[in-house]
Amino acid sequence: MPITAATPAHITESVHQAANGALEEAALGTVPDQSKDVVVVSTHFDVSKRLPDVGQPHRLTPDTESLLRESVRMLRIGGLLFVYGIPHDLAFIGERLSLMDDETRKMIFKYWIVLDIDDAPRADFLKPSHQGLLMFLKSKPGRKTAPPFHLNKSHVRIPHQKCSACGQFLKDWGGKSELMHDKGTVLSDVWRDLPRRPIRDCAVPPDVIKRIHELTWCENIKYQHVLQRSRCLEIGGTNEAQPPTTDHQSRCTQWNYLGCLETDKIYAGDCVTFLNRAKTLHPDGFFDLAFADPPYNLQKPYADFSDALAPADYIKLCNSWLEGMVETLKPGGSLFVLNLPKWAIHHATFLSRRLEFRHWIAWDASGEPRGKLSPSHYALLYFTKPGGAPTFNYTPLGSASSMERVSPPDAPKYCLRPKCVKQRKEFGQDDKVELSDVWFDIQRLKHAFDDHPCQLPEALMERLLLLASRSGDKVFDPFGGTGTTAIASIKQNRRYVLVEQSEKYRADAEAKVAAFRENPHQQRAPHRRGTRRPRRRWSQKAIVRELKQLARKLGRMPAEPDINAHDSTLLQKIDGSFRSRNEALKRCRLVLPAPS
Repeated sequence: MPITAATPAHITESVHQAANGALEEAALGTVPDQSKDVVVVSTHFDVSKRLPDVGQPHRLTPDTESLLRESVRMLRIGGLLFVYGIPHDLAFIGERLSLMDDETRKMIFKYWIVLDIDDAPRADFLKPSHQGLLMFLKSKPGRKTAPPFHLNKSHVRIPHQKCSACGQFLKDWGGKSELMHDKGTVLSDVWRDLPRRPIRDCAVPPDVIKRIHELTWCENIKYQHVLQRSRCLEIGGTNEAQPPTTDHQSRCTQWNYLGCLETDKIYAGDCVTFLNRAKTLHPDGFFDLAFADPPYNLQKPYADFSDALAPADYIKLCNSWLEGMVETLKPGGSLFVLNLPKWAIHHATFLSRRLEFRHWIAWDASGEPRGKLSPSHYALLYFTKPGGAPTFNYTPLGSASSMERVSPPDAPKYCLRPKCVKQRKEFGQDDKVELSDVWFDIQRLKHAFDDHPCQLPEALMERLLLLASRSGDKVFDPFGGTGTTAIASIKQNRRYVLVEQSEKYRADAEAKVAAFRENPHQQRAPHRRGTRRPRRRWSQKAIVRELKQLARKLGRMPAEPDINAHDSTLLQKIDGSFRSRNEALKRCRLVLPAPS
């Protein structure tokens, strides 16, 4: 049980009422306007399959449109809407909610929560274990900032788990163990601690309902659970016109000189106009696999690119290169797009009307804990193009492994420390699990070795290339960056075509590729640069240990006079080791009781 204290009786009673007294969609009109603080919607889906009818465009049914409007209507300003369902359907619902912005309502995307709970068997592709839980916040139209909302994140913690091989904590805190809370880690947007079970109906499972209540409960809060009985999607066109693809760049003549596409090359320039030229040269498709990891519109300091567009402009730009990737992909080819869930919702609906949806893969690559829930996963969308047989190279559990196929990953009971991996495999501790649509075994890069603000681990690209392409296939990446896709392609004997807008990043990528070709056994290319930091005079761990001791003694956050009385040199040490005194003091909260 991941709760640090006994579950209060009011939460247990509320969970029972929500699970057994849910409203049918036909009865929504009986609920007064803005009368609920939390609304949970269980969408209707076919429990016998997890993938839609391939090759068929979908849209929300009129009943689903009505259900969403009514659910938002009954929610107060600052209230939370949770929507449960399968990833393919939730993308359409998430896009519809994101577009709700008129004189009466505005819905703000907060989280796509990954529920790793489905125990369905693997079929033709990955094991489908991912059920989704959307979380939206209701705001006033025209309000510049989102209204505050309440989550009991300090009361809902996941106990620290230890590796069954080496006995260390599964999560590697990177030398910052002083940040560990005694009662567990904060809840993230990937819930992997709940048991897997066969999904037999469309209702939110009771343990998920219970956690929603534990997270959101406060005095006088009012809940409503809504059960959808009619189908969520129907075959047809779009409900809402997405921002059209840009056409101003299509008239650019930058690539007119290209008479053919050369492989194993990194082109410098704009990817949209490059794809337009590639379509002209190869109208039936050219690439066997396409992968995109675009800027996430987070105001990152990219060279030669603005990462701070208005949301509609960002989606419009993304639709442009997505359209080009679809058109230049061969029939049967695979397309992967990596982005934040907020934007992946729009990518998924755009692509679902053109390609065959396979999976919303949740890459669980934990970062720094921040926000109400710790943002832990990237959305990795997986589509294939109709008209040909997709490549899927995977060795299921119990089958003989092959170097040309992706093998099942190590069981999650093991940590990812290289020393532990090596030692336990030598002793025969090597339990595996089926590869599902929740990837937990590839860590994000914790340190940048190039002057690029967002780099991918080569292990992720190598898995994608091995999984969905063959030796000699052509791989395309419109955001080449510093060449991770190129290096992975060389390792896997694939031919690559990269486009990079920044001449600086393209030059770095070319240098990295040249260094790798010269010495393919070298772990890192010699031009990579680490980030050197000045050495601290005092240990942060020792300072935090002293502050925690003082906080326990006082039973509250220590003030500066308390610190001086405890140790007259401690403030000087804090100033010499932390960016601010508050940065050190806030770590004392880990040993203090949560506010009621």
